[in-house]
Parts: sequence; structure tokens; C-alpha cells
Amino acid sequence: MENRLRNYFPLIRERKEVLKEIGESSGLKALFQSWTPERQEEFLDFCTGMKGVKILYDSFFKEIMSPEYTPGRLNCFLSLLLGKKVVIRQVLPNEGGRIADENTLLVTDILVEFEDGSLA
Repeated sequence: MENRLRNYFPLIRERKEVLKEIGESSGLKALFQSWTPERQEEFLDFCTGMKGVKILYDSFFKEIMSPEYTPGRLNCFLSLLLGKKVVIRQVLPNEGGRIADENTLLVTDILVEFEDGSLA
């Protein structure tokens, strides 16, 4: 299948270029070879623009929208979703703790403040 994205994004590399770079580094080569063939193909597809990263998968989303590393990005995203400006005030630990003696599972991991001062 032809990679048409390269027509619009010239920085996208061809499969042979990615494999060449991997082969030139013993560390990259060892890491790449430790993966299953399916994972190797998936990685090559990402690098060559044949497939996109599944951004809504939890692991990717948590990194991209991390309130610890990129609070501004998450502030903007939540503000757009809620239709109100929010600012992250605190990141709460989410080790699966329970709230008080009630058997309520803590699922919220951030505290935000709205423009009017209310907290959520």
C-alpha cells in the first residue's frame, strides 16, 4: 500500500529507512527484535504513517493528557468538553483507594476549579 501521507508530511519515513536506523544501533536492534512480529509490524506502521496511534487507548491518553506533565493541555481539553473554563488545582493519588469507611471507590484523580471558584 502506498503511503500517501508522505505527500503531505515529507518527514514521514519509508519502512526501509526506519529499518536501516534500527539496524544501525545495537540497542534499538535488540529492543526491536525482543518484540513479537506483530508488535514490530505495528511499530513500523506507526513510524511510516500507515496506521495512527489509538489515541483514546488509556496508555496513550494518560501520557498525552497528563495533568502532571502537561496541565495546560488538559485544562484546555476539559474546558472545551465542559463548556466552562477550568484550571487543575491538584492531582490526587489514584492507587485504587477507598473513601472513608464507605465502600466507594475513588475514581477521580484531579481536582479542578471553575471560573466561578467552584471545585469539581
